[in-house]
Amino acid sequence: MAERFNYIESQADAEELIAEFGQIGAIPRTTFEPGPNPWTPGGEVTVYHAIKVAVLPIELQDAGRDIGGTLIKSSDAQILGSVLGLTITPTTTDTILVDGAFNGDVYEGGRALTVIRCNTLAPAGTPVMHDIIASA
Repeated sequence: MAERFNYIESQADAEELIAEFGQIGAIPRTTFEPGPNPWTPGGEVTVYHAIKVAVLPIELQDAGRDIGGTLIKSSDAQILGSVLGLTITPTTTDTILVDGAFNGDVYEGGRALTVIRCNTLAPAGTPVMHDIIASA
């Protein structure tokens, strides 16, 4: 009988490689929080979700490809993101901040990349990593 493939081990391998060759980035998400009572106005709150990422250049053969109506440029980036510890799934409405650092709960410095595409590799339903294409 064939041995079952261990996707959790693959997840751990991806996490280890991203941690070794990558950096800590952030995905900021802004939501509206109501006030503590009806007569006190609420306000917007931005939460910076930490994500371990490896930022890679776009391969030349991929430049010029059309992904979801967006032309991939050689200045875009491929981002491999860890799924461990991330409580959200990146979407095309997100921005990923890289090359900066957390100062308390806020990610500062670096550059912002707009998510063009996010594929979550999840064979057999087990998320292994996020494969993201992002534009500067």
